[in-house]
Amino acid sequence: MSAATVVRAGSASISNDPDAGTWTIRSAGTSLTLGFDATHDFRVIRLASPADETRTLGSLPDTQVIVGGKTLPFGNRTAGFVFQNVSTSVDGFTVRLDVTYDVPAVRLRTTRHYVAASGSPTFETWTTFAPLGSPVTVSDLNAFALTIPAGTIHWVNGLQGDSVEVSRESAFTLQHRALTSGERLTLGAAGRASEQAVPWFAVDTGRDEFYAGLLWSGAWSLTAARDGDSLEVKIGLPSMSTSVSSPIDGPHAFFGVTRGSLANASAALRRFILHDLRRDRALNPRVTYNTWFAYGVQIDESSMRAEIDGAARLGADRFVVDAGWYVGAGRAGAGDFSSGLGSWQVDPARFPSGLGALADYAHERGLTFGLWVEPERVALSTVGRSGLAQETWLAKNDGKYGSSESAQLCFGSAGARQWVFDRLTTLIDAAHVDYLKWDNNFWINCDRSGHVHGATDGNFAHVNGLYDVLSRLRDRYPDLEIENVSGGGNRLDLGMMRYTDTAWMDDRTAPSAKVRHNIQGLSAIFPPAYLMSFVLADREEPLRGASDLPLIFRSRMPGILGLCFRTTDLDDEEADAMRLEIDTYKNLRETLIEASGALLTPQASNVNGPAWDVLQTASDTMHPVVLWAYQTDPGVARTVVRPIGLQSDLMYDVQSWNHGSLGAIAGSSLMADGIEIVASPYSAADTIQLFPVRSR
Repeated sequence: MSAATVVRAGSASISNDPDAGTWTIRSAGTSLTLGFDATHDFRVIRLASPADETRTLGSLPDTQVIVGGKTLPFGNRTAGFVFQNVSTSVDGFTVRLDVTYDVPAVRLRTTRHYVAASGSPTFETWTTFAPLGSPVTVSDLNAFALTIPAGTIHWVNGLQGDSVEVSRESAFTLQHRALTSGERLTLGAAGRASEQAVPWFAVDTGRDEFYAGLLWSGAWSLTAARDGDSLEVKIGLPSMSTSVSSPIDGPHAFFGVTRGSLANASAALRRFILHDLRRDRALNPRVTYNTWFAYGVQIDESSMRAEIDGAARLGADRFVVDAGWYVGAGRAGAGDFSSGLGSWQVDPARFPSGLGALADYAHERGLTFGLWVEPERVALSTVGRSGLAQETWLAKNDGKYGSSESAQLCFGSAGARQWVFDRLTTLIDAAHVDYLKWDNNFWINCDRSGHVHGATDGNFAHVNGLYDVLSRLRDRYPDLEIENVSGGGNRLDLGMMRYTDTAWMDDRTAPSAKVRHNIQGLSAIFPPAYLMSFVLADREEPLRGASDLPLIFRSRMPGILGLCFRTTDLDDEEADAMRLEIDTYKNLRETLIEASGALLTPQASNVNGPAWDVLQTASDTMHPVVLWAYQTDPGVARTVVRPIGLQSDLMYDVQSWNHGSLGAIAGSSLMADGIEIVASPYSAADTIQLFPVRSR
């Protein structure tokens, strides 16, 4: 009997060959074949790529279960696993396979899940653990362990610290390294996901690019070890243990392989993000005005109304009131947003009409209204008051809060989560909020006794609790947009992309080369339309009287364009120049909604960077391909870059913002011969659009 298709969703399908005891999941030309039934051990047989390269992945289980200090290969009969059942299902544009085994000796049920989204050669996987009786303790939750062909490994640095003293060149740098046999690479985080590195990697494996990572926002660990021509990769949570008294999921992970290079992997991952993680909820790169760098916490109703007027005149789409709207903010100065946290009470002295009236005013001026919150932290001065946070909800590590002024709420507590959810929904309803800026500026791994978690799994409990609150918000307010901030980008990971719509990359949002560096590095993983940065008044790169205002604005335009300055200080000429740039961005942002990024040059840098840096953004649709080009070295007047991923037999109308039409050129010629980008006296930033026009 040959394999028969069981379920299908677009290009994604699952087929079964009962004679061979195999199940194959396919999408976008890539297939993953698993072997299992009641008489055979579970094993991952092969991953076949679009380039027709087949890799065996070791012919072993792709995960393990650690119970009572013993490592048990998933689905291994000798280790005590007993096959129970397999099921398949379809949800929208995704297919799913679930295979369940019991381990009677330890009274544990385990289910391994695989999901594939139509259009992307990416497979999401995770394991669910459920007790068969009394609670069971499992340890070191592994997302996957695979063996792939060796090649150059790519990864992206995390925020690397959020103070201005940290080198601006270290955050979000795209790294690469080829291991020698016997060499090992270790990456991870002890607190939040992207503090040191983003939980993602890719490997050049010949004609293909393998890519993988975690959908997880807390502590994690990756090891990649070279053994001859093979690379053994293992990713999951660091050393910890957790008690399973009801079903829990281990960390979700993804892996895939696609023909081509890193840019092709980024495009494949973007389709997975849109169809699987976001369930086809579109990204919406709106021009966003934010108050923080212009005002700190020194905000009030009259100043905000004036800025709403100014933002509307410039053409902004969204107005966000940052920290400082609540009672107690600013007691220690303009930058003090910790005082008063957890009161959830709008300051009547500064906002006598309430935030709802301010939101209504923004709506009247054509702007959506956003508000900053930091739900995971409270000022200690608010704790224990009637209706406010209880001390027993607070996280501790080694018996300490970690601060003398504020404390983290432990989201492992259902009571803490419910209290935060109630405060948030009350605020959203009263303030007519369209957009929530969710910040997180403090972190400890809770090991407090008496909480629902143990001494080592406080991080695991908090992250799952965070997902619970965000999921409930998404269900209650399906149109609410949420911004992901964590002291900048300390929690930039694809797990947060399920629930959030924008991400503020870095508090160090100037100068322009730094902003481009961040976007270019992170766009290997994230769609650029998820990444936000701000035009602001910076002493290294003054905004008023700027020698190259288009460069400042256009350096932010491949992502979400943010504005953070006092519009009331602008004269008419300055405002007109900014409005022109904003209008230009709004005319281009349709090209970004489903786009992925591809770096065509070395990454931008303030120190020893390339003379020109160029990022390409492109989608699968007939939207134009866009090249965002920036001249850093005035002594290098021209450069040639080669776009990638064009249709060879299609003609492209090439248009430069600075030089006008460059003619109609075949895709094959553009990719082979490139485009010459020439400096302009108008601006060091040029944007070249490639409009597909007709077949040759």
